[in-house]
Amino acid sequence: MTQVVLALALVVLVLTLTRGVSNAAAFERHEAILVLAGGVDKRGAPHCTVAARLRAAANASGAHGGSVPIVLNGGGTTWKPRHVDRNGFSIPEAALMAEQIGRESGILPAMLYPESFSDDTVGNAFFARTMHTDLRPEWRNLLVITSQFQIARTQAIYAWVFGLTPRPAGREYRLRFQAVPDDCLDPKVLALRQAKEAESLRKLEGGPLMHMQTLAEAHEFIWHRHGGYSVRGVLSKQPLDSKLADTY
Repeated sequence: MTQVVLALALVVLVLTLTRGVSNAAAFERHEAILVLAGGVDKRGAPHCTVAARLRAAANASGAHGGSVPIVLNGGGTTWKPRHVDRNGFSIPEAALMAEQIGRESGILPAMLYPESFSDDTVGNAFFARTMHTDLRPEWRNLLVITSQFQIARTQAIYAWVFGLTPRPAGREYRLRFQAVPDDCLDPKVLALRQAKEAESLRKLEGGPLMHMQTLAEAHEFIWHRHGGYSVRGVLSKQPLDSKLADTY
Protein backbone atom coordinates (compact mmCIF):
# COMPACT_ATOMS: atom_id res chain seq x y z
CA MET A 1 0.00 0.00 0.00
CA THR A 2 2.85 2.37 0.87
CA GLN A 3 4.44 1.78 -2.54
CA VAL A 4 1.16 2.56 -4.29
CA VAL A 5 0.75 5.81 -2.40
CA LEU A 6 4.36 6.76 -3.15
CA ALA A 7 3.94 6.02 -6.85
CA LEU A 8 0.81 8.17 -7.02
CA ALA A 9 2.56 10.97 -5.17
CA LEU A 10 5.30 10.96 -7.76
CA VAL A 11 2.96 11.41 -10.72
CA VAL A 12 3.04 15.17 -10.25
CA LEU A 13 5.43 16.75 -7.76
CA VAL A 14 4.93 20.37 -6.88
CA LEU A 15 8.05 22.07 -5.63
CA THR A 16 8.15 24.48 -2.70
CA LEU A 17 11.76 25.37 -2.00
CA THR A 18 13.95 28.24 -0.92
CA ARG A 19 16.91 29.84 -2.74
CA GLY A 20 14.69 31.66 -5.20
CA VAL A 21 12.52 28.86 -6.55
CA SER A 22 8.96 29.72 -5.61
CA ASN A 23 5.89 27.65 -4.83
CA ALA A 24 4.61 26.17 -8.08
CA ALA A 25 1.12 25.48 -6.76
CA ALA A 26 -0.06 28.98 -7.61
CA PHE A 27 0.34 28.74 -11.38
CA GLU A 28 -2.00 26.96 -13.73
CA ARG A 29 -0.38 27.57 -17.12
CA HIS A 30 3.12 26.33 -17.86
CA GLU A 31 5.17 28.91 -19.73
CA ALA A 32 7.68 26.32 -20.94
CA ILE A 33 8.05 22.55 -20.71
CA LEU A 34 11.42 20.85 -20.20
CA VAL A 35 11.52 17.21 -21.33
CA LEU A 36 14.59 15.27 -20.24
CA ALA A 37 16.39 13.13 -22.78
CA GLY A 38 16.91 9.50 -21.89
CA GLY A 39 18.46 7.53 -24.72
CA VAL A 40 17.82 6.31 -28.24
CA ASP A 41 18.12 2.91 -29.88
CA LYS A 42 20.43 1.93 -32.72
CA ARG A 43 17.96 3.32 -35.26
CA GLY A 44 17.91 6.70 -33.53
CA ALA A 45 14.41 6.24 -32.11
CA PRO A 46 13.89 7.54 -28.55
CA HIS A 47 13.58 4.81 -25.94
CA CYS A 48 10.09 3.87 -24.76
CA THR A 49 10.59 5.88 -21.56
CA VAL A 50 11.48 8.99 -23.57
CA ALA A 51 8.53 8.41 -25.89
CA ALA A 52 6.28 8.50 -22.81
CA ARG A 53 7.87 11.79 -21.72
CA LEU A 54 7.30 13.26 -25.17
CA ARG A 55 3.63 12.25 -25.14
CA ALA A 56 3.21 13.90 -21.74
CA ALA A 57 4.85 17.08 -23.03
CA ALA A 58 2.66 17.11 -26.14
CA ASN A 59 -0.43 16.69 -23.98
CA ALA A 60 0.63 19.50 -21.63
CA SER A 61 1.29 21.87 -24.51
CA GLY A 62 -1.76 20.65 -26.41
CA ALA A 63 -3.97 21.54 -23.46
CA HIS A 64 -3.19 25.14 -24.43
CA GLY A 65 -3.52 24.68 -28.16
CA GLY A 66 0.11 23.68 -28.62
CA SER A 67 1.23 27.17 -27.67
CA VAL A 68 3.50 26.21 -24.76
CA PRO A 69 7.14 25.93 -25.92
CA ILE A 70 8.94 22.64 -25.30
CA VAL A 71 12.66 22.35 -24.57
CA LEU A 72 14.05 18.99 -25.66
CA ASN A 73 16.53 18.71 -22.86
CA GLY A 74 19.65 16.66 -23.64
CA GLY A 75 22.18 15.79 -26.27
CA GLY A 76 23.08 12.27 -25.20
CA THR A 77 24.53 10.39 -22.27
CA THR A 78 27.97 9.91 -20.78
CA TRP A 79 27.35 6.15 -20.92
CA LYS A 80 26.90 5.65 -24.68
CA PRO A 81 28.17 7.21 -27.90
CA ARG A 82 25.67 9.48 -29.63
CA HIS A 83 23.60 8.24 -32.53
CA VAL A 84 25.36 8.52 -35.89
CA ASP A 85 23.31 8.99 -39.06
CA ARG A 86 23.90 7.38 -42.46
CA ASN A 87 26.22 10.22 -43.45
CA GLY A 88 28.44 9.75 -40.39
CA PHE A 89 27.18 12.78 -38.48
CA SER A 90 26.65 12.59 -34.72
CA ILE A 91 23.02 13.53 -34.02
CA PRO A 92 22.07 14.94 -30.60
CA GLU A 93 19.17 13.26 -28.90
CA ALA A 94 17.27 16.55 -28.63
CA ALA A 95 16.97 16.67 -32.43
CA LEU A 96 15.67 13.08 -32.56
CA MET A 97 13.17 13.91 -29.81
CA ALA A 98 12.02 16.99 -31.70
CA GLU A 99 11.54 14.94 -34.84
CA GLN A 100 9.42 12.36 -33.03
CA ILE A 101 7.21 14.74 -31.08
CA GLY A 102 6.56 16.79 -34.20
CA ARG A 103 5.70 13.73 -36.28
CA GLU A 104 3.48 12.06 -33.69
CA SER A 105 1.75 15.01 -32.05
CA GLY A 106 1.77 17.77 -34.62
CA ILE A 107 3.53 20.23 -32.31
CA LEU A 108 4.85 22.97 -34.60
CA PRO A 109 8.64 23.31 -35.06
CA ALA A 110 8.41 26.91 -33.83
CA MET A 111 7.41 25.55 -30.40
CA LEU A 112 10.39 23.17 -30.13
CA TYR A 113 13.74 24.26 -28.66
CA PRO A 114 16.56 21.68 -28.65
CA GLU A 115 19.12 21.75 -25.86
CA SER A 116 21.66 19.52 -27.54
CA PHE A 117 24.77 19.79 -25.40
CA SER A 118 24.10 18.09 -22.07
CA ASP A 119 24.97 14.46 -21.40
CA ASP A 120 23.67 14.01 -17.84
CA THR A 121 21.03 15.36 -15.46
CA VAL A 122 23.26 18.06 -13.95
CA GLY A 123 24.07 19.25 -17.45
CA ASN A 124 20.40 18.98 -18.46
CA ALA A 125 19.41 21.46 -15.78
CA PHE A 126 22.41 23.77 -16.15
CA PHE A 127 22.24 24.11 -19.92
CA ALA A 128 18.44 24.34 -20.01
CA ARG A 129 18.72 27.34 -17.71
CA THR A 130 21.78 29.05 -19.20
CA MET A 131 20.98 28.34 -22.88
CA HIS A 132 17.23 28.85 -22.77
CA THR A 133 15.18 29.92 -19.78
CA ASP A 134 17.44 32.67 -18.39
CA LEU A 135 17.24 34.32 -21.81
CA ARG A 136 13.45 34.28 -21.92
CA PRO A 137 11.83 36.39 -19.18
CA GLU A 138 8.42 35.01 -20.12
CA TRP A 139 9.57 31.45 -19.26
CA ARG A 140 9.41 31.30 -15.47
CA ASN A 141 6.61 28.81 -14.75
CA LEU A 142 8.25 25.57 -15.85
CA LEU A 143 7.03 21.99 -16.13
CA VAL A 144 9.87 19.44 -15.94
CA ILE A 145 9.03 15.96 -17.27
CA THR A 146 10.98 12.74 -16.80
CA SER A 147 10.41 9.10 -15.89
CA GLN A 148 9.30 7.95 -12.48
CA PHE A 149 12.60 6.16 -11.81
CA GLN A 150 14.48 9.45 -12.23
CA ILE A 151 12.09 11.97 -10.70
CA ALA A 152 13.59 12.26 -7.21
CA ARG A 153 17.11 13.02 -8.46
CA THR A 154 15.76 15.30 -11.19
CA GLN A 155 13.78 17.30 -8.65
CA ALA A 156 16.84 17.73 -6.43
CA ILE A 157 19.12 18.81 -9.28
CA TYR A 158 16.72 21.19 -11.03
CA ALA A 159 15.71 22.83 -7.76
CA TRP A 160 19.38 23.41 -6.99
CA VAL A 161 20.35 24.69 -10.46
CA PHE A 162 17.35 27.01 -10.85
CA GLY A 163 18.00 28.44 -7.41
CA LEU A 164 21.64 29.36 -8.10
CA THR A 165 22.59 33.03 -8.07
CA PRO A 166 22.58 35.41 -9.78
CA ARG A 167 18.99 34.79 -10.77
CA PRO A 168 17.28 36.60 -13.61
CA ALA A 169 15.62 39.92 -12.81
CA GLY A 170 11.88 39.97 -12.40
CA ARG A 171 9.83 36.93 -11.49
CA GLU A 172 11.29 33.95 -9.70
CA TYR A 173 11.37 30.52 -11.27
CA ARG A 174 8.50 28.23 -10.31
CA LEU A 175 9.00 24.57 -11.11
CA ARG A 176 6.51 21.74 -11.34
CA PHE A 177 7.62 18.15 -11.91
CA GLN A 178 5.75 15.40 -13.70
CA ALA A 179 6.82 11.76 -13.54
CA VAL A 180 5.63 9.50 -16.35
CA PRO A 181 5.32 5.70 -16.04
CA ASP A 182 8.40 3.58 -16.67
CA ASP A 183 6.61 0.23 -16.89
CA CYS A 184 7.68 -0.27 -20.51
CA LEU A 185 11.04 -1.43 -19.15
CA ASP A 186 11.79 -5.03 -18.27
CA PRO A 187 11.16 -5.31 -14.49
CA LYS A 188 14.68 -6.59 -13.80
CA VAL A 189 16.26 -3.81 -15.84
CA LEU A 190 14.00 -1.25 -14.16
CA ALA A 191 15.07 -2.52 -10.74
CA LEU A 192 18.72 -2.04 -11.71
CA ARG A 193 18.06 1.52 -12.83
CA GLN A 194 16.06 2.32 -9.70
CA ALA A 195 18.94 1.10 -7.55
CA LYS A 196 21.42 3.17 -9.55
CA GLU A 197 19.23 6.26 -9.24
CA ALA A 198 18.90 5.81 -5.48
CA GLU A 199 22.67 5.46 -5.11
CA SER A 200 23.32 8.50 -7.34
CA LEU A 201 20.87 10.58 -5.31
CA ARG A 202 22.53 9.48 -2.07
CA LYS A 203 25.94 10.55 -3.38
CA LEU A 204 24.54 13.81 -4.69
CA GLU A 205 22.95 14.75 -1.39
CA GLY A 206 26.07 13.78 0.55
CA GLY A 207 28.56 15.47 -1.75
CA PRO A 208 29.78 19.05 -2.23
CA LEU A 209 27.77 19.89 -5.35
CA MET A 210 24.51 20.83 -3.68
CA HIS A 211 26.34 23.22 -1.37
CA MET A 212 27.39 25.41 -4.29
CA GLN A 213 25.25 28.54 -4.42
CA THR A 214 26.29 30.37 -7.58
CA LEU A 215 26.21 29.71 -11.31
CA ALA A 216 29.92 30.47 -11.40
CA GLU A 217 30.65 27.66 -8.94
CA ALA A 218 28.54 25.24 -10.97
CA HIS A 219 30.21 26.42 -14.18
CA GLU A 220 33.65 25.75 -12.69
CA PHE A 221 32.59 22.30 -11.53
CA ILE A 222 31.07 21.30 -14.88
CA TRP A 223 34.03 22.32 -17.03
CA HIS A 224 36.89 21.27 -14.75
CA ARG A 225 35.62 18.47 -12.51
CA HIS A 226 32.64 16.78 -14.14
CA GLY A 227 33.49 13.56 -15.97
CA GLY A 228 31.01 14.30 -18.73
CA TYR A 229 32.35 17.73 -19.70
CA SER A 230 35.89 18.26 -18.46
CA VAL A 231 38.68 17.67 -20.98
CA ARG A 232 40.00 14.69 -19.02
CA GLY A 233 36.53 13.22 -18.63
CA VAL A 234 35.55 13.60 -22.28
CA LEU A 235 38.80 11.98 -23.42
CA SER A 236 38.39 8.97 -21.13
CA LYS A 237 34.73 7.99 -21.52
CA GLN A 238 33.84 4.31 -21.31
CA PRO A 239 30.52 2.77 -22.40
CA LEU A 240 28.24 1.22 -19.81
CA ASP A 241 28.65 -2.54 -20.19
CA SER A 242 25.59 -3.96 -18.48
CA LYS A 243 21.83 -4.31 -18.80
CA LEU A 244 21.64 -0.78 -17.42
CA ALA A 245 22.64 0.37 -20.88
CA ASP A 246 19.12 -0.51 -22.01
CA THR A 247 17.80 2.39 -19.93
CA TYR A 248 20.08 5.03 -21.53
